[in-house]
Amino acid sequence: MLLGLAVILAVIATCMINYSGYMQKRELDKLPLIGSQKIWETVKTFVKCTPWLEAQFLQLGGTLIKGLALGLAPLSIIQPINTAGIALLAVLAITKLGEKPSTSDWVGIGTIIVGLLMLGRSLIGVETKPFSYNPLMLWFFVFLFFAAAGVSLYNGLKRKDEQAPNLIAVASGVLIGLTAVIIKLGWNDFGSRFWEQGFRHALLSPYLWLIVLLPIVTLVLDQVAMQRGKAIVVVPITTGISNLIPIIIGIIAMHEPLPTS
Repeated sequence: MLLGLAVILAVIATCMINYSGYMQKRELDKLPLIGSQKIWETVKTFVKCTPWLEAQFLQLGGTLIKGLALGLAPLSIIQPINTAGIALLAVLAITKLGEKPSTSDWVGIGTIIVGLLMLGRSLIGVETKPFSYNPLMLWFFVFLFFAAAGVSLYNGLKRKDEQAPNLIAVASGVLIGLTAVIIKLGWNDFGSRFWEQGFRHALLSPYLWLIVLLPIVTLVLDQVAMQRGKAIVVVPITTGISNLIPIIIGIIAMHEPLPTS
């Protein structure tokens, strides 16, 4: 029952997040390039753009719903479902933004749809397990991926060619994936603190601060990547990487099983 609810929430969340990506890209073409003027002037321009703000609220809502789904099911199940949203954004990028897809883009969209159908079939009979993790393996991979994000971001900002936005998208994807892991840990830590010491102590969980900080960082990186690159290229990179990271950590460090057929 809970697994089914988590799947439904994950599908709703990925549709909201990816439609928000289309809305952002549509408005970003009209907004000043990030870094081309003073930070405060850029912030004021973006905040005054109502459609862009609506896109942020839509993404926030999708992220909150995704957080609920992560609290009900393993990362290795929820994250592949999130990949399905790429197909929605790709269709919007092609039909609404006029971006021209290559044959590989169409193959990718088709693969996502087929993969989602296969995943849905494989979820039948899958049982959730009590949350647990190997601290040594968990934090090794967390710090490793943080370092990888830093290297990718540095190279993306340093380069001026067409690969620059892709590298920034990789960095954003890694951080978004790590945010999903932090949310999973945060659910467990917040719950433990709440039941043992009350709500006020639960609010002191360090995971909550990371859950607030990381989305702000990835928001900026997403805007930079989409302004400098194509949505149909940048977003699949971000989404794919952001889904891969939690699956790797979930299976290796959190004892989560892969879906079975």
